[in-house]
Amino acid sequence: MFYKKFFTLFLCFIFVGQNLAQVAPKTEIKKNDLTPALQEKAIVLLTNLVREAEQFSLPFNRINARILVANLLWERDEKQARAVFQNAISELNQTIGQIPLENPDSDEEYNTERYVFLNDARNLRNELLLALGSRDPAFALSALHSLNRKNAEGSSIFEDDKSLELSLAAQIAEKDPKKAYELAKKNLEEGINHNVFSTLESLYEKDAELGIKLTQDIVGKIKGKDTKIISPNDYIGNTATNSATNMKVTANQSIGFTVNLWEVQTFFDTAKKLNQKAIKNKKTAVLTENEIKEIVDILAQIYVKQQHLSAYEVSKLMPEITKYFPAQAQAIRRKIGQSETSTLNSLISKQVFQNEAEDKSADEILQIIEKKPLDERDDLYWKAAETAYTNGDIEEAKKFHGKIKTKREYDYLAKGIENALPNALAEKGDLREVRQALAKLKTNEERIEVLTTLTVSVAKNGDKKTASTLLDEARSLYSGRMKNRKNLSSVLQIAQAFAVLEPEQSFVFLENNTTFFNDVIGAAILLDEFNESGAVQNEELRLDTVKSESYRNIPKAVALIKNLTAADFDRTLSAAEKFSRPEIRFFARYRIAEALLNPDAEEYEKNFEVNTEGDYHEH
Repeated sequence: MFYKKFFTLFLCFIFVGQNLAQVAPKTEIKKNDLTPALQEKAIVLLTNLVREAEQFSLPFNRINARILVANLLWERDEKQARAVFQNAISELNQTIGQIPLENPDSDEEYNTERYVFLNDARNLRNELLLALGSRDPAFALSALHSLNRKNAEGSSIFEDDKSLELSLAAQIAEKDPKKAYELAKKNLEEGINHNVFSTLESLYEKDAELGIKLTQDIVGKIKGKDTKIISPNDYIGNTATNSATNMKVTANQSIGFTVNLWEVQTFFDTAKKLNQKAIKNKKTAVLTENEIKEIVDILAQIYVKQQHLSAYEVSKLMPEITKYFPAQAQAIRRKIGQSETSTLNSLISKQVFQNEAEDKSADEILQIIEKKPLDERDDLYWKAAETAYTNGDIEEAKKFHGKIKTKREYDYLAKGIENALPNALAEKGDLREVRQALAKLKTNEERIEVLTTLTVSVAKNGDKKTASTLLDEARSLYSGRMKNRKNLSSVLQIAQAFAVLEPEQSFVFLENNTTFFNDVIGAAILLDEFNESGAVQNEELRLDTVKSESYRNIPKAVALIKNLTAADFDRTLSAAEKFSRPEIRFFARYRIAEALLNPDAEEYEKNFEVNTEGDYHEH
């Protein structure tokens, strides 16, 4: 992943581009909205991509391409898709066999190369299993067991097999709950992995009886006489003590079954959530009140004995501890100390509020907050504003935030709401409010973003005349010179709005910049090779980098592609083929097929952006 920081410059067209405003198309292609002619063209394109997946010289690229096309092909030709997946599995197995083994006498360069190779193989293996697991979890489980290699000690070189197996068990639960239960129970013999809780949720949803049975198995492990619950206290001390403790924790056979304290806490949270669902759906609860009390007692005793304790660590359990064991609750509060008491009370209050506010409307949440003590309300307004902001409900976030009486010294949330509000108003299509917001914007690039968003919203409501006027205004603000990322973003935003109103102009706008796009791509590749950053290997651009930057930098490509292909499929395909690099041409064509043939493409696009946002900032 480290090499990607050098490569964010180059992917910047309609399929591989800079971040666009969240623009909704005039019409969205639903599952059955494709015309027969357009669907036939998309399937022909996908069939060609199956063959083109073999064109790459890098094994990692061939495997990656096969995963992409096989997953998209599955619902149309499962037999061929299975064959493509199997080819990917076979070549990945060969690749895994080429990973250098650990060598204690090796130099730093050897270790670095080995780590990069191993990490690439692990990521590709996970991606293959994730794609295959969504299609045929049993096939994926078989692939997991075959895609392996032992180190000198006889253990797998991959450390996440247990987590992957449990993830697949959660998917298997949909079709074969009994098999999922057996996998989860087998994994419990080696320890409690956090992924077992997602398996538990899936299993309980499909088969409540087996879900309850797995819950009891977990409780049995937690309460076992040979079980040692490892708390943060076990890791605090001098270096020698820490080393000895870690050795004990690793060598389960020397101290019996070990469980991390946070795993018990997470299990308890999961069980509480399932119990709440049980009440709502009139199903049998996974834990009885006596069992809840027993687990709370176990946790409370650990907290009381733990040398170092924080308000954050105990806040979620304090309501239950206070209910069942008031004396221990007081002991915990004394241990935390007076300085942490206010923090603890605030955290408990927020947790109670979060439970009360679940599934409530904004007005109902306001009513809940207004019944709370005055000294708690500002924190709860903040929490409600932050939640609404995270969910994309910017106007609600502003409403909650505006209720806060005591302002914070550094209010990042207020700044975020202020920046997001113009686009939120534009998506709503409120001309008057958007005009007021536009007056406060500082740059033409910001105004173009808001105006193009408003254009699409107004067009969606049927007022094409006003939409055209707004788009003309946005177009007039563009300088016509693409000197930086902000200019590029403006080009793409204008093109997306044109795709809704006048697709011909969108094509022209994009095609006129093809030479520039290729120049930027070439420059970025030159820089990557100069820095030996790894996105280019053996003169071939890595497909995982193309994919990552594409989804990361243009989260609304699906909407744009749908509008352009509906207007002129062949011209859209021709635009994709104007890239100078074959790797980008392949992925651009893949994104066209994906946008048209995968009804969940927009959701996947959105999730990919969310999941990679942290990685983007980190690197």
